[in-house]
Amino acid sequence: MRDRPVHRLAARSSPSSERFGPKSTACASGSTDSPRRTSPPSFHSAGRPTSGHVAVGDALFRKTEDGYRAAFPKVEIEFAIDRLRWDRHELFGQLSVSCGLAGARTVEDGLVSAGTFNFSSTRARRDRAREIADRVRAKPPIDFVGLLEEVSYGVLRAELHGEPAVLLRTVVPVRDEEFTLDGFAFPKRHATILFGDGDSLKSFLALWVLGRLAGDGWKVALFDWELDASTHHVRLRRLFSDAMPDVRYVRCDRPLVQEVDRLRRIVRDEQLDFAVYDSIGFACPGPPEAAEHALGYFRAARQVGVGALHIAHVRQGEDNDLKPFGSAFWHNGCRSSWCAKRADDEAAAHIGLYHRKANLSARHPAAAFTVTFSETQTEITPTSIAAISALAEYAPLWQRMKDALTRGPLTLVDLAKELDAKVETLDRTVRRKSGLFTRVSAFKDGITRIALVERRAS
Repeated sequence: MRDRPVHRLAARSSPSSERFGPKSTACASGSTDSPRRTSPPSFHSAGRPTSGHVAVGDALFRKTEDGYRAAFPKVEIEFAIDRLRWDRHELFGQLSVSCGLAGARTVEDGLVSAGTFNFSSTRARRDRAREIADRVRAKPPIDFVGLLEEVSYGVLRAELHGEPAVLLRTVVPVRDEEFTLDGFAFPKRHATILFGDGDSLKSFLALWVLGRLAGDGWKVALFDWELDASTHHVRLRRLFSDAMPDVRYVRCDRPLVQEVDRLRRIVRDEQLDFAVYDSIGFACPGPPEAAEHALGYFRAARQVGVGALHIAHVRQGEDNDLKPFGSAFWHNGCRSSWCAKRADDEAAAHIGLYHRKANLSARHPAAAFTVTFSETQTEITPTSIAAISALAEYAPLWQRMKDALTRGPLTLVDLAKELDAKVETLDRTVRRKSGLFTRVSAFKDGITRIALVERRAS
């Protein structure tokens, strides 16, 4: 995202007369519409002309992707504000001050001061102003208390008012497209969770997904809390040999809520299209069972600003393949989720993927992949889930019926025996999936059979 346009700070008439952005129009019965204001925001001029001080009444203020910037060109001072958060009705954030004046004691690239700042505290403004003034040592002195008052007021007002409301009918929609890789489909711009047991080859499959997307020209990255760059380099080489695609790797050691700023900068600088987070449990700041950690995780992922596949695990016990481990908000917070199951035979390992949640599309059929390991290569190829009996039993009933009927029409009784299902359940599925199944009665024995619509049409 680009920075928003620069606005000029000027004197204003009263604290309540302006808003950050357009002013809303009142529409109450018996009242007249107030004039709509579209001019940029204005603030108190920071500092009045006083003996021995430089007055600053003309500043530049803009909103950026990470926060805000306030520049005072006349005195070559700039304030950078990011990592804003509310705590007990006070606004805190990271405040960095840079100076271009000769003689200022700077650290790097003109940086004079950087640290946490309470924008709601007048005492904090006075204390920080003295610290900055001591390091800048301007002649004549600069009214840094006035500058900080100006900046703090601008940030507070912008945060309190936030973004204006929009009319949905005027919004230019962005198409909610999906990536589809051999039956494994997931949203491009939203969160998908892939969950399963610890040995279900989720990470291997996720790295293969990134490699496939990179091979198609998408810019992708792996945000990794579990392994290291060397291990994933070996895995990527095994999957794609010497033609390794461009998959960016980011090692993460802190919870996602503490990695947001770094990951957001990487997404912006690298212009990423998609990422994999491996994995949710290690990226949590606390127990995944706690709702606040699930909610905080998704807020942080949203701030990072890129569509992603999030790897998660399953809970112990029965029916553990319906939702990921932890709070119900993991299932509720993602827009799509898939459960991964593994089945091995003498020749290879097989992964079954089962679509458990779909907010942006219909649920997709179960998909399956065969993973073959050799001394130097790992090959992942799509396969029919019906061919892997240990995985086929977990597929949706309608999909199992479709696979069984590809060999020809069957009576409900025969179909029930083959699928180990109840006749009544199969009958309901035929009625519900009328676009997929049909009843055929043109047989010599007079018994109606179930057939696929597409096969009958052909």
